[in-house]
Amino acid sequence: MQHSLTFLLLIPLTLFILIFCRRRHAWAREAAYARLAAVKSAVVKKLPGLGRQPPEVFVTDRFTAHRLLVGGAAAGGAFSDRPPSTVPSAVLSRRRHYNINSAPYGPLWRAIRRNLTSEVFHPTRLRQHGRARRLALHGLVADLDRQRRASGSAVLAAESLRAAMFGLLATMCFGVGVDEGVVRAMADAQDDLVQCFLGLRVFATLPALTGLVYRDRWRKLLQLRRQQEEAYLPLIEAHRAGRQRRNGEPPAYVDTLVDLRVPADEHAAASGSGGGKRRKRQRRLTDGELVGLCSEFLGAGTEPAAALLQWIMANLVKRPDVQRALRQEIDAAVGVDADEVGEEVVARLEYLNAVIMEGLRLHPTVPRVFRKVMPDDHVVLDGRRLPAGTAVHFPLARLARDQTTWTDPREFRPERFLAGGEGEGVSLVAAAGSAGEIRMMPFGAGRRMCPGMGVAVLHLGYFVANLVREFEWAEAEGELGVDLRPHLGFFTVMKRPLRAHLTRLRREVS
Repeated sequence: MQHSLTFLLLIPLTLFILIFCRRRHAWAREAAYARLAAVKSAVVKKLPGLGRQPPEVFVTDRFTAHRLLVGGAAAGGAFSDRPPSTVPSAVLSRRRHYNINSAPYGPLWRAIRRNLTSEVFHPTRLRQHGRARRLALHGLVADLDRQRRASGSAVLAAESLRAAMFGLLATMCFGVGVDEGVVRAMADAQDDLVQCFLGLRVFATLPALTGLVYRDRWRKLLQLRRQQEEAYLPLIEAHRAGRQRRNGEPPAYVDTLVDLRVPADEHAAASGSGGGKRRKRQRRLTDGELVGLCSEFLGAGTEPAAALLQWIMANLVKRPDVQRALRQEIDAAVGVDADEVGEEVVARLEYLNAVIMEGLRLHPTVPRVFRKVMPDDHVVLDGRRLPAGTAVHFPLARLARDQTTWTDPREFRPERFLAGGEGEGVSLVAAAGSAGEIRMMPFGAGRRMCPGMGVAVLHLGYFVANLVREFEWAEAEGELGVDLRPHLGFFTVMKRPLRAHLTRLRREVS
């Protein structure tokens, strides 16, 4: 009798949560495309919520975005927190484990971010991973060529691009010599987690109740997390014990993490208690934090870059004139006997840079940048201060398609970034707070802009240049043709994965 009564009481609560979550999901799908009218000031829109849920706000004006994210108080670190409910590791660990994306702005965030930018993403470190890039490229070219020869129809390039990028990031994360089967298992688990991400936001609201209502989905997500731990922890332990490090190889990301010390008391470190003279206590990262940081490195390094590679190659299929012009620039800069278009050459190719910049502008693969207003933040929008807890959204595609900035902003026109075009001199670094203004910010802006901007641009230029040099990319017919409509999820990807007819232009790689 008692169980029956409990079940009956849960029915209305379950229905209420289902309706509430459905409304939030519908908004999440449509928000990037609908009702964002062209305005000169920020647009404020409150969502239907639960009880006294704080409002959510859209900022669609680039000048307002620059002021909030880069100028004013943001320059000192204020307004630099993200809603942790948007990051898988924070949701799955019930906010016990943070990574760079989810950590509150403070000593822990600074320590783990500084480690990534100085130990892994510094230009001198990136150059040391040149061999891993070459191996990933050769594997990708060989895979595409096998598909081309085996199939009379179009090659499914999307899966090959993602596999190559994940393999490269896995080498940078865990070093050389990781079993290929383990890498494939990690890639599959990462893909499953990305596919399930929208469901994670359900558990960010009233986690105990939603975990009960959606217990099968929650068990699935926990299973994915356990699969990550089972794959990552043996590799982490090998590096911790020094068994995985090899002479002559650059340090892997996990090497820097197992050696890293972070503040043991986040609050004390932030407040400077103890007079600043006592040595602050430090600690090693926990296993949960190590798994979360490695998962973040692989996911953030793979998914956006692979999606954008697909977008760029799809536009080159649609614009064979652009593809020919790019190939002519490459052929003029690289000898016919050269094994690859090296990164030192990539940096000098102006038209290639214009193609990459236009891809970043037109197809930012992260739909939105988020910020959360904290109690000490003084964020003023339309003349009034936003209350603490407000989630502020910056839709990146909308900001990069401002008709007052770009001519035909929805068209793929790399020439706009050449001399005389409206994009001449546009710098992505301006979004980090340097001189200039934000005209596009595909990697976010301000202190919390993506720390992987440099490596992403390097990988995009390197792979696009070499793929155009190795193959001619042509559109398939009918349902296999290129569809440039977006699908909005955790990342903005092509609605239909890229397929193309490939013609080999150079001798086969042995």
